[in-house]
Amino acid sequence: MSIGAAVAILGIVFAFDSAWYSHWYALFRVVHVTVAVFWVGGGLLLTVLGLKAERSDDPDEIVTLARWAAWVGERLFAPAGGIVLLAGIAMMIDTDWGWGKFWVVVGLLGYAATMVTGMAILSPQAKRVAELSESKGTTAPETIAAIRKILLIARFDIAVLLVVVADMVTKPFS
Repeated sequence: MSIGAAVAILGIVFAFDSAWYSHWYALFRVVHVTVAVFWVGGGLLLTVLGLKAERSDDPDEIVTLARWAAWVGERLFAPAGGIVLLAGIAMMIDTDWGWGKFWVVVGLLGYAATMVTGMAILSPQAKRVAELSESKGTTAPETIAAIRKILLIARFDIAVLLVVVADMVTKPFS
């Protein structure tokens, strides 16, 4: 807890000592990038662990990962995505770059795609996996098939997020 507070304080100090950007823009950018790193990095880690679990001989490993992914997705990644969006909007309001730039549109579309994927597909599928685990068992073919489906969809979702990261960093066609 105290390490997190120290990091937050340093981020604020760095933002308000920025010579390149307005102080508020710098603060919004610190929040935007830090939370995006957490969100995308966490999703990438779950993707790698999912690939490992799919290749494992232990079906309980993939079920455990699916449960953790559902928990993290709802309680950590969804709020993180909202914070990233709000900090991005705050940065845009603080500047006069304009909302029609290619990289801004791609970022917003990517966010929308991952939000819809999470709410409309991944979250309901995670609940289905939990139900199948309870009714059919964790090693039932239906349960494992549902988990493999959710992991495949999650791979596409993280790919979209990685494209958004590349877009935000490079700001193409600007």
